Amino acid sequence: MHTDLKSLQEDARRLQAGIEAVAAEMSAYENNLGGIQACALKIQKCAKVLGNNRIAAVAAKDKRKIMDELEDAAIELVELLKR
Repeated sequence: MHTDLKSLQEDARRLQAGIEAVAAEMSAYENNLGGIQACALKIQKCAKVLGNNRIAAVAAKDKRKIMDELEDAAIELVELLKR
């Protein structure tokens, strides 16, 4: 019985260490997720600004290219967040 208790105690230590590791990973993931979401919103905002012709210094052809790239990046980023 003594051996069983020692084994159980060791299992509990390993379980606690595993839970702490997962908690740390989830905390980092949540921080990264917030940053990714902020990035996606910023990319979408830039695409909207370019699409509303608020930046006259950029040629229409270049604005279209930039907007397409930003929209594609925003869509891809949002899709990654859904996974």
